[in-house]
Amino acid sequence: MKLFSTALAALATLAGCVTAFNVNCNSNYASYYGQNSARNQKTLGSYCADATEDVIVLAFMNGFPNIILNFANACETTFEGSSLLHCPNIAADIKYCQSQGKVVILSMGGAAGSYGFSSDSQASQFADTTWNMFFKGTAAQRPFDDAVLDGIDLDIEGGGTSGYTAFISQLRSHFASDPGRQYYIAAAPQCPFPDAYLGSTLNSGWFDMVYVQFYNNYCGLNAYPTWFNFADWDNWAKTQSINKNVKVYIGAPGSPSAASSGYIDGSTLSTIFNAVRSKYTSLGGIMTWDVSQARTSGLAGSIRAMLDSGGSCSGGGPPSSTSTTSSSSKTTSATSTSSTATTAPAYSTANPSSTTAVSSTTTTSSSSQPSSSSTPASCPVSGATCSGGQQGCNGQSFALCNQGKWYTSPCTPGTYCYMSGGVATCDWSNGRPTNTCAISGSSSFSRRTDLTKTSLITAANLRPKPASAIANIPTRVEFVVGDIVDDKYTTVVKIQANKSAFTGNWLISFKLPTGQTAETTSRGNLSVNGSTVTISSDRSVESLQNMAAFFKITGTFTGHYALPDAASAVFLST
Repeated sequence: MKLFSTALAALATLAGCVTAFNVNCNSNYASYYGQNSARNQKTLGSYCADATEDVIVLAFMNGFPNIILNFANACETTFEGSSLLHCPNIAADIKYCQSQGKVVILSMGGAAGSYGFSSDSQASQFADTTWNMFFKGTAAQRPFDDAVLDGIDLDIEGGGTSGYTAFISQLRSHFASDPGRQYYIAAAPQCPFPDAYLGSTLNSGWFDMVYVQFYNNYCGLNAYPTWFNFADWDNWAKTQSINKNVKVYIGAPGSPSAASSGYIDGSTLSTIFNAVRSKYTSLGGIMTWDVSQARTSGLAGSIRAMLDSGGSCSGGGPPSSTSTTSSSSKTTSATSTSSTATTAPAYSTANPSSTTAVSSTTTTSSSSQPSSSSTPASCPVSGATCSGGQQGCNGQSFALCNQGKWYTSPCTPGTYCYMSGGVATCDWSNGRPTNTCAISGSSSFSRRTDLTKTSLITAANLRPKPASAIANIPTRVEFVVGDIVDDKYTTVVKIQANKSAFTGNWLISFKLPTGQTAETTSRGNLSVNGSTVTISSDRSVESLQNMAAFFKITGTFTGHYALPDAASAVFLST
């Protein structure tokens, strides 16, 4: 296998199949790697063996300035006598990916972890540490050995807001000491503008790429065109960003199970992407969470095809290309931003184990599966005929209509397919039937055009306001609106431990806004007493230790929709 990989890499290099990343183009594809979101994560190098992705974002450094790394099953070894991960296989794969013209950057933060700076001085000192451990500096312990990363991504979803501008400034001063190599600073804000954690930093620090998470929020892709707000981010790029050439990416879930809300199929995403590309010059491409989800669902291939159709780069004209021996490889004439070996290194052939990630930017799940009965014969079947943008469910598989044929893919283990507003979604059963058979008439939600008559929804009501919970374990709680259809809502509940993990025996209570009811929860057991909602965990399906719990509640509302007050939340874990 090793010899085959080496020969394949060398042949690809000789054939001229290497993509050169050009940050100024609107046809770039970035995807996160490292959290095993689809539970079938392969080696990093295996995803770099073709031309699908342009940027790989390693997720995560979820602890800093006291460094904690987590790459799920991709790396589980540590330095002797230390808890710091040592990842020689990822190191080899970083070099291989770069030899294929890919950019590999490290994401700091994530949905759960212990991170944040107490001062600008601490942030600047940590920039020195980051340079020494992951770039061209020197350190006694380097998690990726002598591999040199191409940049840093800030996925800040908790902690304080201080220090990040100083961190970027100091890190960029180190980048300037190596003028022969191009380095990048990226960020992954949520779509509500301005971002709750990075808003001020985005206005005062230098960014090359911004991967806006258009999911798990009211302004997600599933809300296009009503609440989808790429225009806000384009305006920021042109009027407020320090770098007026910053590129804004459309962040999308890689499959229905990759996020609580926001997934759309490839055809719908193509329609939205082309509309954005025709109107906004700040567009840089598409980002997905994560590569395992997008590859498993087939969305990654659809994204590569839509990006390659009609792309352009700053300065005018489409990316120039040359013929290759592989029809699936994309080649440009731009200068490679990463050092490329004469003979391309082979990627690691070590298979990742089945370990599940501690943290994720999207949802958490369990390997426990409730029993299910046989699946009805009338469910959508892979290869059978379908029409339009239909979606469907077949027990533990979701189905998408692609060019007149059904394409089916399994849900994450332990979850089942359910239809919600015409969209197939993988979710916990919570007592519901596990052999759902359904086909939608359309892949998009029907949305009100007269919102002001019965349901006045304003951006102020929908802006997440994270808060520390009253808890026996330091925890923060955040509520994010999912889908609003007529008088029905979906609200995503995010529970994130600040430092120590919580057990599988937990409960959370909070108060609903006036006029709201709560009817279902996708995780645990729901009870309602007046305006107080209590959700207790189902210990039979919970992990023993958790850094986060994401789930959604559904119900109805009258008058103005508003998010629950996170400050009212009480969280207990025993």
